[in-house]
Amino acid sequence: MAAACQRRLKNHERGAASLHRGMLGCLWLGLGALCQLGAAQSAFTYLPMRVRLQRSAARQASKKADARGFAVVDEADTQQTLNLDDIIVEVSSAKMSPMQAISLLLTDDEVDSDELKLKKLRKVLGESLEWSGYDSVAPAADQMFNWNGLDPQQEPPRGIRSAKKFPIFFTAFAAMRAYCTENADFFDVRQTGGILEGLTRLARKMWAADDRVTGAMSMILNKELLNGDASDPGLSNADIIGTLGLRRPFQAMAYAALDLPADDMKHVDAVASIAWALALANIQQASLQIKVAKGVIAHIDKVQPPDIGKLFVAMHEEEWFKDADAVAYLTQSLVSRIQTLKQEDAGLASMLAAKAEEAQELQDGA
Repeated sequence: MAAACQRRLKNHERGAASLHRGMLGCLWLGLGALCQLGAAQSAFTYLPMRVRLQRSAARQASKKADARGFAVVDEADTQQTLNLDDIIVEVSSAKMSPMQAISLLLTDDEVDSDELKLKKLRKVLGESLEWSGYDSVAPAADQMFNWNGLDPQQEPPRGIRSAKKFPIFFTAFAAMRAYCTENADFFDVRQTGGILEGLTRLARKMWAADDRVTGAMSMILNKELLNGDASDPGLSNADIIGTLGLRRPFQAMAYAALDLPADDMKHVDAVASIAWALALANIQQASLQIKVAKGVIAHIDKVQPPDIGKLFVAMHEEEWFKDADAVAYLTQSLVSRIQTLKQEDAGLASMLAAKAEEAQELQDGA
């Protein structure tokens, strides 16, 4: 009996010691959080956030194998809730680029947010674009394009999480939209082409996202309309660019492109992207259409297959080029370029023949 009492006493002491260690651990974590909030200007301000993100990445990388040997991720173990205010401090203090900030925001972890926090985020993302410069916009759009929350037909749990995070995503989108409107005059041709193509691809993917995500997007767009923030009120739902508020920045970039030096037209890949994006957005600018056609024809030897595809879409699918002579000369130049490319690389023949024949038939029937 005495021995049993001694064992129970030892177990009680070990339990008390374990509880004491647990309380110390909680106290340590609490002190760490207070230090983070109190040292916003120090180098340690964003260390706790990095630690949490590293742990999150480690949990996402750790996988369990089922009986058949397939890797299975326990989603309950791979997610945590992050404080948006902490991320805002991280972005600001580390002078992150928009791409880095978006990568931090769009992890699989939940992020608590409200209207006030989203306004703070919009401000710091605008500042991030300013200090990172014009070359930072297209990579940021690509980073947003790759967010898995835009995937169509998501499983219900993931679709719900994506919809909850979408206001943060759209805040970044709105910051980029405003920045492009304000700075369009300062973009060079490569920046203009990259931004227009990136935003067009992103808008189309947003439009085709999971129903839960597009539902969240509709609520935000309706709020923009009520607040008078939308660029194009009263547009039909078929106008993706206008409904998402991209028409104003696209028009600003189209007008700015008129003043680009003629020598910049040698960057035909960017020029083709400009034509493709503006054609899909149905932004008509006759002088720019002539400038684009002349630029491509003058540097036809630099045109590559992806550029040809974009130009054919602009010419013959969207009918963006309105001048008949410009269409005729441009089509002739592109067909000639296709023949040259086929001679240089026989593997391109089958890929390009269909487009060339279709374009020629359309031209002959015009």
